[in-house]
Amino acid sequence: MNKFSYPPFSEKVIKVLKSTSKVIIIGHQKPDGDCYNSQLAMGHLMKELGCKEIILANEGPFEREETKVVEHLFVKKLDEEMLSNNPLLILVDCGELSRIGNFEDQVKDLKTVVFDHHPTSLNQGWEYSYIFPASISTTLIIKKLYDALNIQITPEVASQLFFGFATDSGFFRFIPPHNGVAVREAADLIENGANPSHTVALMSGGKPFLYLKNTGLLIDRTSFVCNGAIALSYFRLSDEGECPSDNYYSQIMSVEGVKVVCVFKEIEDKVVLGLRVNYNSNFNVSEFALTYGGGGHIKASGATIKGDFQEIVDKVTKDIIKAYNKES
Repeated sequence: MNKFSYPPFSEKVIKVLKSTSKVIIIGHQKPDGDCYNSQLAMGHLMKELGCKEIILANEGPFEREETKVVEHLFVKKLDEEMLSNNPLLILVDCGELSRIGNFEDQVKDLKTVVFDHHPTSLNQGWEYSYIFPASISTTLIIKKLYDALNIQITPEVASQLFFGFATDSGFFRFIPPHNGVAVREAADLIENGANPSHTVALMSGGKPFLYLKNTGLLIDRTSFVCNGAIALSYFRLSDEGECPSDNYYSQIMSVEGVKVVCVFKEIEDKVVLGLRVNYNSNFNVSEFALTYGGGGHIKASGATIKGDFQEIVDKVTKDIIKAYNKES
């Protein structure tokens, strides 16, 4: 069996967290539930450690419905005053400065601590870090940090940590064998006040009717390559409303034979590439996304690519066919 437990936090990571009086906590662009809730929970933890000034920063965009209600808690630009007095930088849910957008040049020389579960963060050479790809979510890593520091988890923090876990686990659907520790940690968060019913309502409820119509739009636009193993769709800048990529992924991966799903979303002069893999496929979309400067999980990754929409679609389609056939 491949049972595992979370490794301990290093003393030097704990020491640097306890000794800072000013911190900037940044997550990746286009934050998902795991990212922004990791930031919020880390901010509360630093306050409990006595940190005097805590800045939550995320460039956005805050596109998902559930992220819009917390958008006002995050700054999207760092000014000179925020960067004064040599603040500590904490990166959560990403270990690559390229994924935090325009903040990169401003914070690249700051002392940095990284908390993440993406394997692409392992080769970044951080001196202070806790990177554990076996963790279902970054919020579970933050939860273990609370435990290690004997900081009480309030109902509000429990809800934040559980939401991040629910997001990245697909509400328990993506938990692999022998990872019972994830379920036990989730149960502990429920004991501390997290409400699963409320969480699933935030994740999937309250959508406008246009969201469902756009899911149908993505389905209508779907094309298949590699004998139906790869499904591709797109959402243009001129399309109205939100791109329902998460809903589309779950729908299209229920189609027999589909192994990989790819969504191209046009944003001004860029294309956001979203990649998902079915549970029974060994195709590594994290490695594929890395070739375009992106990253993420083995089965859920993405990248942001600048350039002409159709040229990017054609190139990525050609490359993913080649990569899939090579691994098959």
